[in-house]
Amino acid sequence: MNIYIYGTGAVGAFVGSLLFEKNCNVLFLSRGKTFSEIKSNGLELKTSKLTHTKIYPEIYDTNFSKQQKDFPFEADLVIYCVKSYHNKESIDYLSELFKRNAPFILTLQNGFRATEQLYDFFGEKILTGAAYIDAILSEKGKVFETGGDPKIVLGSMFNNELDILTEIFDLMNSEELAIELNKDIKSVIWRKLMYISSLSGIMCLYRQPLENILTDKTSQHLLKEVINETYNTSIKNNANIHESEIQKVFDELYYNQPNSISSMYEDMKKGNLIEVDAIQKYVSDVASINNLQVPFTDLISTVLSKYIEFIEK
Repeated sequence: MNIYIYGTGAVGAFVGSLLFEKNCNVLFLSRGKTFSEIKSNGLELKTSKLTHTKIYPEIYDTNFSKQQKDFPFEADLVIYCVKSYHNKESIDYLSELFKRNAPFILTLQNGFRATEQLYDFFGEKILTGAAYIDAILSEKGKVFETGGDPKIVLGSMFNNELDILTEIFDLMNSEELAIELNKDIKSVIWRKLMYISSLSGIMCLYRQPLENILTDKTSQHLLKEVINETYNTSIKNNANIHESEIQKVFDELYYNQPNSISSMYEDMKKGNLIEVDAIQKYVSDVASINNLQVPFTDLISTVLSKYIEFIEK
């Protein structure tokens, strides 16, 4: 299978490194500082099971490689690992690159924004995945798995009978990265949003690690309310999630406080843009469409959107 990895953050580098070692053609699409570092230093993946040999994959700068003839092979699959605040320019890039022959595109971005926006250009060739990969990409091209058992749950919001889903499973499923196929990927994504909307929202609101926040009943109540609001919104959006998942998500966060990492909070600490549009604002937007009140999520969405306005000035 011919695969393009679009986006070379921790998730893209992790997935792409594993695929590079399999019998398929893999190239990376990147730009800026990350492009230069991977081009110069390669990638070296360390998982909980193995330290991999450093690789030097083919990597192309999207600022310059803009036509199919610029690449050594055409893609069967693009794995989309781009942050949501880059969606417009990234999707414009892909729509121009593949205007004649579009491959399947698997988005691993949090939430539904990428799925919906990519669908407008590529229709049912869009696949959706929930990535559970805790990893860090260092400046020297070192990719470290930081915890948990990495997995990707994937499916299609539009057609679960596609052969490509089984092909991806057969290719990617391994001891270092489990692949699960799920015919209700919509509910899977909403369940993940219950977790990350509350975790990233409260950490960015307080500007503190979770274990510093959940020391009083008021903060615990806020966390629980955000989880509850996301759950209620998911049900309005026809997700199939049992109400007991509200307490399960809270318990996962509460009892794992010391190890809770939010990529959104890490981006905020660095003064970078954050994915509020794909997470908290998405929940608020869907709730509004369905005449559902989500005051805590609305508050977090508004505060974090103001942060983005400040960063962009």
